[in-house]
This record gives sequence, C-alpha cells and structure tokens, in this order.
Amino acid sequence: MSLLNPPFPFPRRHQAPQLTLAWDLFFFGLVVLLLLVAAGLEFISVPPAAFWLWVIAGVLALVMTQLSAFAEHGSAYLVPLLTWIIAAALLIAVGQAPLILALIPLHLVWLAARTVAQLTLQRRSPPLKLGFLDPPTPELSEALHTQRIQPVMVSSRDPSSLRGLDGLVVRNEPSGQLHHRVLEHAQLMKLSIIPERLLTEDLTGRVSLQAVDQNWVTQAAFQPTYLFWKRGLDVLFTLLAAPVLLPLMALVALVVYFNSGRPILFWQQRVGQDGKPFQLVKFRTMTRDSERAGPAFAKQGDMRITPVGAFLRKFRLDELPQFWNVLRGDMSIIGPRPEQLAFTVEFEESIPMYTSRHWVRPGITGWAQVNQGYTDSAAQITEKLEYDFYYVKHCSAPLDLKIVWKTVLTILTGFGSR
Repeated sequence: MSLLNPPFPFPRRHQAPQLTLAWDLFFFGLVVLLLLVAAGLEFISVPPAAFWLWVIAGVLALVMTQLSAFAEHGSAYLVPLLTWIIAAALLIAVGQAPLILALIPLHLVWLAARTVAQLTLQRRSPPLKLGFLDPPTPELSEALHTQRIQPVMVSSRDPSSLRGLDGLVVRNEPSGQLHHRVLEHAQLMKLSIIPERLLTEDLTGRVSLQAVDQNWVTQAAFQPTYLFWKRGLDVLFTLLAAPVLLPLMALVALVVYFNSGRPILFWQQRVGQDGKPFQLVKFRTMTRDSERAGPAFAKQGDMRITPVGAFLRKFRLDELPQFWNVLRGDMSIIGPRPEQLAFTVEFEESIPMYTSRHWVRPGITGWAQVNQGYTDSAAQITEKLEYDFYYVKHCSAPLDLKIVWKTVLTILTGFGSR
C-alpha cells in the first residue's frame, strides 16, 4: 500500500476547531428564549404553529450538522443558516411567508454570537503544526499564512524531528530510503501523511488543472446520490420561493423596460449537463447589439452595459429569470456557471478533462462565482475552472450550504461584478 494513503486521514476540524454540540444547544436555547421574549413584547408576531415549526427547523439543523458529512465542513454560519432555510420552507408551505423576513434579525444575532464564540475558540486553540520534507510551493505558502497552520521543516535524516507535529506533508512518493524511513516513522507515530497537492486543494478551494487527468476522478465513480436529492430541492425551493420571486422579477422587468426598452429578456445558448445545449434566460443588461462582433466576456467598465444593467449585475438581479431554467431542468440553483458554446469548444480542445465540468448541472450561483466573481482574462478563466473542478470533486450538501451563505454576502456586497 502507498505510504501516501494513511490510515489516519487529515481531519479538517484540526485546521479550524468547531463548537461542540453542547455549545450549539446553548445558543439555540438562548435564541428560543429571545424569540419568546420578542413575541411577548410584541416586537414580532409569531403564531404558536409557526413558532413550533421554527423550533422543529432548529432541531433538524442541529441533527444534520452532527452528521459526518456536515461536521467536516462545520462553520459558524451553518446552524443559523440551515435553520433559517428549513424554517423558510416550512413557513412558506403553511402560508406564513411574511414571517421569514421578520426572523432575519433574530438569525443575524444568532450568527453573530456563534461567530464570536467560534473565533474565540480558534484563537485560543494552538496552531496546527505540519511538517514538510520539502519547502512548500509559493501557492501553498500563501495559503498557509491565511490559516492557523505552522509549517515546520523536517529532516529526513532525523525522524525525531517529527515529534510534536500534527501531520506530515509530502510532495511525491518516497524517492529514497531516507524519505521512506521518515514516512514509516510518521505512520508508527499515527501522524496524518498529507499529499501536498491535496493540502493545497483543501486550503485554496481549487483543483490545479495539472492534477485533472484521467485518474483524477472517473465519471463511473462520480455518481453521488446527492445529485438526485439536489434536483428535488431545486424544484421545491423554486416553487416555494415563487411568491417572493415573481413580484421581484416583475419590478425588475419594469425597470429594464423603462430604462432601455425592449427586449426585456436576453436569451443565449449555453452548454448544460452532459454537454447538452440550452437557452439561458436573464434580464437584458447590455445594449441590443452587444454581441454584434461575436461572444465576448464582460470587462470592468464595459461600455455595452447599460447604467441600470450595471446595478442589476452588481447585485445579481439579472440572474433571477434563470429560476425558469431551474424548473425546466436545464440548470440547478448551485453549480458551475454555464459557458457559451464557442468558449466550451475552445476549452475542450485545450484543457484535459474539461468535459468533467459538465457532470453536474450548471448553476445560478456557484463556488467560482462566490470566490472569484466574473472573469475577463485567460488567467482568471484558468482560476475559475480550478474552482469548478473543486466543486465537481467535492459536490455535497455542506458545500452547497457554504455557497448559499457566500452568495448572500456576494449579493449584499456586490463582490466580483462586471
């Protein structure tokens, strides 16, 4: 067996210690008490049935975050956000949609308190000590500085230098007897042996294009059952959110019409799951002849974008009609952004395994959008694809929830707009 496949995998929780279930129950109890006080003082009107639905949502969120898949991606935002999402679905289903917005301040207080506790825990915990047999790459060195990780150089001639470490980072398979000896000592000491490539991927949230080859992940192995459930959740959320989405889209449509006339909607062929083309729809944010010279990426200060279009793009309001694509099955709410056919053909010829990006449905929002924003250069396109490959490889409910939270922050701040 390869020494790079250790029996003690590198645990993400060592990188960022998480609050225990006891703390989560404590915060949940405080929030329940705060909601009861607010209702008693008539700051907020909460019918008994709605209150118990909210409590059920909180309990479900606590149970879900204790599952291994969620626990490995634990973060301060997860419990409050998941509670609000479940509660929103339940409240819309029973006709109590207005209460969803009224609960937002309560959840923000919950989120703030849990974030403070999380940061306090992380600052009091000792940094993770990782040993390196080779100096880390510049990309990894930059990522280590943003984390509570202390790199320690290890001598291959002195196995005792492994003492006090939480893990050993190696670049390649052992190339000599000394490296092999150090790795064996690390296994005897029950240290996690971490391939440098995987550590870089974990810290940056990107998969290097050099690592994407025929052995990266096969389509036969990539059949997560989560994709089936994700499709159902996409449809359910879109239908439940329709009473809010439709009036908002009507308002945006009127603004576009009075600002730049018809057409209000912009249709464009994009490439979807399994490489199938479809017609993506969005509110028009550019001049009518914006693609007269052919497809092109939107750049900072692009003259084709109308003044109102710039505002819509900044806060992603132009993407709202794509919920129609979600209902049709062309797209998901979360996934890689669908590319234009001309760009897809070019990328398939120049980037190995590019088609694996199409194993999942494209999304309205996604991992690349919340981490990078729009792209307008070859270097940014490469970085975007690395984020997309990371999403394909790690596609899961916890990662989607993280994207939801980052999307909220993106909308509020206008991050990465063009």
